[in-house]
Amino acid sequence: MCDGCCFFQFYCLTPKTRHTVHSQWSNVTWNRVWASNFADQLREDKRQPDAADHQIHINPQAAKDLGINDGDYVYVDANPADRPYVGAKPEDPFYKVARLKLRAKYNPAYPYHILMMKHGTWIATERTVKAHETRPDGQALSETGYQANFRYGSQQSITREWAMPMHQTDTLFHKAKLGPKFLFGGEADNHMVNTVPKETLVRITKAEDGGLEGKGKWEGATTGHSPGDENDEMRRYLNGGFVKKA
Repeated sequence: MCDGCCFFQFYCLTPKTRHTVHSQWSNVTWNRVWASNFADQLREDKRQPDAADHQIHINPQAAKDLGINDGDYVYVDANPADRPYVGAKPEDPFYKVARLKLRAKYNPAYPYHILMMKHGTWIATERTVKAHETRPDGQALSETGYQANFRYGSQQSITREWAMPMHQTDTLFHKAKLGPKFLFGGEADNHMVNTVPKETLVRITKAEDGGLEGKGKWEGATTGHSPGDENDEMRRYLNGGFVKKA
């Protein structure tokens, strides 16, 4: 299908964010704005799901080696055996809804093979995707008032539960996690099926240019002052070139 970009060479972290408690408060517009490098209350780029775009942090050189510019939309895929769902096929109507698409943000703080996407978000659904594709303003807001934080997909598109399957059912017999006893069915803990931070191996591929209407670079990457796209003056500043000894 493609060359080296198809390998699952990245370890994706999904830590908590200072702006929400799991998904609580991620439905508050200003919390999403503070948490994103791609925030725009006016939504000049109508591809944004709402006032902000969710993002995945990537080492600049790793991104450049894959032909990904700062601010581009990318696809993030995990184990195709069960993600984004068991039996997923590109020709399925639901595949587009479930496959994760979001913005790539250059961040030299992360090693070459490490990605980071904050968790605790509101997933894209069939209704939000329909809204995003049909509303004049492009907002991923369903007729029920549900606001997705993604155009397509979610954190759950690439992660899976740590708990064993018998802990997720109503009837299966198993040993209790805590205490010397046996029980039937579900056993709650802090690692629920669709939330909390997890880590997973993924691949990342470019989906769309980051510029307005999908043309060219995202404007924030053209100033010469952003990580990974520094101009000569910024590189001089970072190297201490503007400092003189007394």
